[in-house]
Amino acid sequence: MKPRNREINIFNMSLLDVLCGALGAFCFLMLVLFPFYSQDKGVAKAPDVPAAGIDPKTFDEAKARIKELEDLVKKFQDYAAQADAAQKRAEAENRRMQGDLDTAKDRNNQLEMRKPLLTTGRFILHEGDFVQVWVEDDRVTTKGARGEKIDVTKPQDSIFNGDFHVYGQGSALTYFLVRDTPKGEFRVFWKIIKHNPSDPPIHGYITVEVEGHFQVTDTVYATQEHTAIPIAVVSVDQDRNQTIRMVVPKEATVEPAKK
Repeated sequence: MKPRNREINIFNMSLLDVLCGALGAFCFLMLVLFPFYSQDKGVAKAPDVPAAGIDPKTFDEAKARIKELEDLVKKFQDYAAQADAAQKRAEAENRRMQGDLDTAKDRNNQLEMRKPLLTTGRFILHEGDFVQVWVEDDRVTTKGARGEKIDVTKPQDSIFNGDFHVYGQGSALTYFLVRDTPKGEFRVFWKIIKHNPSDPPIHGYITVEVEGHFQVTDTVYATQEHTAIPIAVVSVDQDRNQTIRMVVPKEATVEPAKK
């Protein structure tokens, strides 16, 4: 009986096939990518301008010189076309990189702007009453649009991504969240959209909150519809610091005399 060969040989034909295949793939990739690693990025070298020769003496020499000059002009035209194509590729790459940079800046600005402003109102209403807390500011969207100015005749929505608000006719709770607060002023109002003057005054309180602190109004009163009562001004400086300044008119905190 022939003894079994227990010798382990890793350098067999299968391994050589794998190594040769890998080497061939590497060589092919190097040949394909070689122009992109050259100093001129695939643009041919500018043709050499021949030194001035002896003036042609015969017709055949003149024809040969003309042919030589035509070939030289063709080489320069090809070189110019290659250089122009390379410039266009570089410009396209620059535009792409600038677009990526702008996108990164926008994302960075969005991440930096997560300093919300929240204003909440809680009121005692009567049948048919409709109120809303509203924040007016001077922000501009990426497309150049501005938010609406305050309109006391109707409820309003924000056009900015991330802002959130709750309101509804007969709802005693209303709030407005501004998600991103860039540098500027944010003016908080209490809008009385609908109210029957024969009903008792609407009354309640409003809370204005920013990162780190908040302020609450005294009890505020309203007796007329289609009016807006200023509540607060939130200022944001260039360092993104937020401050609240309450601006509630004194007469809005005095309970009207009962009829």
